[in-house]
Amino acid sequence: MREHWMRMLRDTETRADLFLSARIEDPRSSDFGAVVADWGGMTWGYADPKPTLHLAAAAMSVFLNRDSRHYLNPAIPEAFSQALGYAERVQNPDGTFDYRPCNFRSAPDTAFIVNRIVVTLRLIERLLADEKNKAGAGPAGVDVAGTAKNEAAGCAGRDGGAGLVLRLGEIAARLRALILKAGDGMAAGGFHTPNHRWAIAAALSSCYTIGGNEKHRSRAEDYLREGIDGTREGEYAERSAGNYNMVNNDQMIILAAERADPVYLGFARRNLEMMLTYIEPDGSVFTNNSTRQDRGVKTWLDNYYFNYLYLGEKLKLPGFLAVARRIMDGIIAAGRVAPDFLDWIMLEFGGIDYARAESESSAGDSPRGPDDAWQAFAATPLCGLDGGSTFSADYERFYRDSGIVRVRRKDFSYSLLRGSGRFLYFQSGAFSVYLKLGVAWFDKREFRADSIEKEDGAYILRYKAAGWYYLPFDEAPGTSDWWAMDNRSRPRLAGPDLDFAVAVSGRVEGDGVDIRLSVEGWEGVPFRLEFGLASGCFVESGSFRLEGRAGESILVREGEVRASLGGDALAIGPAFTAHRDTGGTYGSESRSRDHFSVYFTAFTPFDRVVSIRRIPRGRVQ
Repeated sequence: MREHWMRMLRDTETRADLFLSARIEDPRSSDFGAVVADWGGMTWGYADPKPTLHLAAAAMSVFLNRDSRHYLNPAIPEAFSQALGYAERVQNPDGTFDYRPCNFRSAPDTAFIVNRIVVTLRLIERLLADEKNKAGAGPAGVDVAGTAKNEAAGCAGRDGGAGLVLRLGEIAARLRALILKAGDGMAAGGFHTPNHRWAIAAALSSCYTIGGNEKHRSRAEDYLREGIDGTREGEYAERSAGNYNMVNNDQMIILAAERADPVYLGFARRNLEMMLTYIEPDGSVFTNNSTRQDRGVKTWLDNYYFNYLYLGEKLKLPGFLAVARRIMDGIIAAGRVAPDFLDWIMLEFGGIDYARAESESSAGDSPRGPDDAWQAFAATPLCGLDGGSTFSADYERFYRDSGIVRVRRKDFSYSLLRGSGRFLYFQSGAFSVYLKLGVAWFDKREFRADSIEKEDGAYILRYKAAGWYYLPFDEAPGTSDWWAMDNRSRPRLAGPDLDFAVAVSGRVEGDGVDIRLSVEGWEGVPFRLEFGLASGCFVESGSFRLEGRAGESILVREGEVRASLGGDALAIGPAFTAHRDTGGTYGSESRSRDHFSVYFTAFTPFDRVVSIRRIPRGRVQ
């Protein structure tokens, strides 16, 4: 689709503009050629090879793109060469790069750099190969992309076509050397997080393809021997729907291509199928199950665009292509910036043409010609789906391995989480609320479900808060210093225990959820329900009306609480109050600084139903 292609191109041109304008141009500086600019959601006050080379790669992609205003812009190879010079100077002797915000001599950050500039190298090499094959077609390099534009004429006039080819050949040779040296560093380095393993393995696999160094292939095998951490349900270990799932999918795509093994695409495909059930009513992505820094961050599927496009094209999955199309439609409609994948799309497909890919899908063509393994893989249903899925407004999924239930009912959704203090999230349109059950019971401070099971149409979350006391050592501990004693081996007195059961089911009216709360095991234990509402909302009940400001709260005695934000609204109740303890004592978590908190309080034993329901648009006062 031309509109999508041009949007991605224009936003990449903006990155190229940033690359050209934010460079350190003083040749006396040790950082000459580096970029100092906001990048990757961070404000950088210093030079670093990671943003420098990523922006350089973006700039080179538009330099090689005939539709770009930067096509054959002579400033870009010059700036790229200077950026490459900076990278060569700061590359560590072992081949790694430092990631100055936190990681030094970092194999993972080196891998992320390599995975980007390998694409740049291959784009340049393909161009050089094409030029070499143009026997008798006139001066080499004058018309690199097959069209005569003013930019090409200007470049030819400055250096001559042959000069341009020589310059790009020099850049390619330096890129190749930088990448292979980085391979040595990655082969000797380590990692921190689960996704780092696959980034390193993918980059080393590329290094082996480029240079044939057996050390690179062997070390990639060492990582891959651990087994990819993608579950049968489509989740990766970090459960990072807002970022690292996409990062992992990128690595699976690279591994599948470099190793000619489609099995890796299975992990990406399962994850992309799962992601379609993480879409909220406003189109955002549910991130509250993440173990990483994207937890609770409002984000969109934008960066998954290339994942869906690539698998849709390669495996002939029209549903994935439809998702890619819709993602880019959403980016354009909302005025967001297109993701930074232009170079990868140029390398793999040359452009964006959903109609062509969908037509090929209908024809049942093999994604890679006659290769039976790829063809058989593409035809294999995964995770109970056929790859034809697109955004659904009505679904229910229980991901047992990940400990999450995701339910969508058109204009509202709810999520249940195992092992999380905020165990229920409900979203009406773009307006969300979480539910937390706080209690001070010995060393326990909140309900965290040990298990989730579905019984008679309801999801049951159970938690046993075990009470205990220390007992004296059976023998003298050998020291009177409490902190030096081995208190882990000290005898304990067990009990009493407090048993929680939370049953969540869809309301008969179809507008929300009923939550039956049951607590038993000891009498007179104070506990509280904390409903965290998005700040800036308007909250009211029978006896009050107020603005819900972040960090503030209200304890509601009775009735139904109604809250609204923009045109979206929800109702919670019936309310109850038996005491004024809303937490923050004896080490319990205080109220959220980012939400407006509504509290209901009671004593044990307790058995009552509370509802959260969506108020339809047009009924919000």
